[in-house]
Amino acid sequence: MVGDENGMTLADVSRGVDGISDFVDAWLGWRHGNMVPSREQVNLQDIKQLLPRVIVMEVCSPREIFVRLAGTAYLDIFGVELTGQNYVDMAPPQDRELRGRRLWEMISRPCGGYSSVPHPNPNKQHESIHGLSLPMRSGDKFRPMQLFSIVASEFQNIAPEANADVGMVAHLADRFSFVDIGAGLPSDF
Repeated sequence: MVGDENGMTLADVSRGVDGISDFVDAWLGWRHGNMVPSREQVNLQDIKQLLPRVIVMEVCSPREIFVRLAGTAYLDIFGVELTGQNYVDMAPPQDRELRGRRLWEMISRPCGGYSSVPHPNPNKQHESIHGLSLPMRSGDKFRPMQLFSIVASEFQNIAPEANADVGMVAHLADRFSFVDIGAGLPSDF
């Protein structure tokens, strides 16, 4: 499941990764025929088993992307509360512009984003941690669009000696691809 320069579709993303397909199915159901679901259409019961791995980000600008909700798994693994943090500022300075542009494009187009990084557990280096971010309207026309993200991995299998600290969140994914949700894909990436 590696994206190429042409991007991916939701069908590509949802194949074979535990948790991602459940998230895609729920997100498609929340749309009710719209391109992007509204926050009011989201039923968290549809993904209750995934809630510890959810992140909701409010995308105000390419430089200001705030984590509004971070599931409990992130605090357990990284030892840092991500809620309230500027997700762009968490990246190393040389990666901030690209991170901000990618996320801004996801809400501007709109489209999704798929990413993966190697598993930090030394016993699982052959596995990857997969992430999928999909756009969502905030429900308040005066509030910025949001990205609803899920990470698919068995976080409890991340060994303490793996140094899974907040630095893992900071770095850009080894693999990234935009995901077409029906509005096409960015052409300038």
